Amino acid sequence: MKRPKKGEYAPFHENYLKHVPSRGTAKSLLKSTFRDIQKMLGSLPEEMGDHSYEPGKWTIKQMLMHLIDTERVFSYRLLSFMRGDRIALPGFNQDIWMEEVDVRQRSIKDLLKEWKAVRDNTLFLHDQCSEAQSQFTGMASNWKVSVRAYFFIIIGHQLHHVAVLRERYL
Repeated sequence: MKRPKKGEYAPFHENYLKHVPSRGTAKSLLKSTFRDIQKMLGSLPEEMGDHSYEPGKWTIKQMLMHLIDTERVFSYRLLSFMRGDRIALPGFNQDIWMEEVDVRQRSIKDLLKEWKAVRDNTLFLHDQCSEAQSQFTGMASNWKVSVRAYFFIIIGHQLHHVAVLRERYL
């Protein structure tokens, strides 16, 4: 699967795509970036999961839930476009979504387990996506985006948040 070109994603996706390493396939990066975050967060003491770097900011566990939710949304979008559906898909408000989820009783390990299931699903979608399908586009959040762009956006979104974790939390 080739990498997306400008015009295959919204300008704000560039904020995520700039984090994607220049080498590696979508599949290899989906696998390696997940292994990396499992290593980074899997060994944290559980009490760190409820840590935020300042009042009003998400905790580590909330950020994990956000990553899970966002990957689900992006994977649904790429599946819809990959299957040729031409219905425009809505955006989602990450802050409203976070208001409606309570991760306080969940562990970091449990959230990583859930995310692993989501990532495995994303990898299954990747494996069944032909080169032609990877170039299909659809509308999401009022922007035209290609299937292949979403695979790389998922990677870049994760790496964006990994940078925030390293800078402000750990």
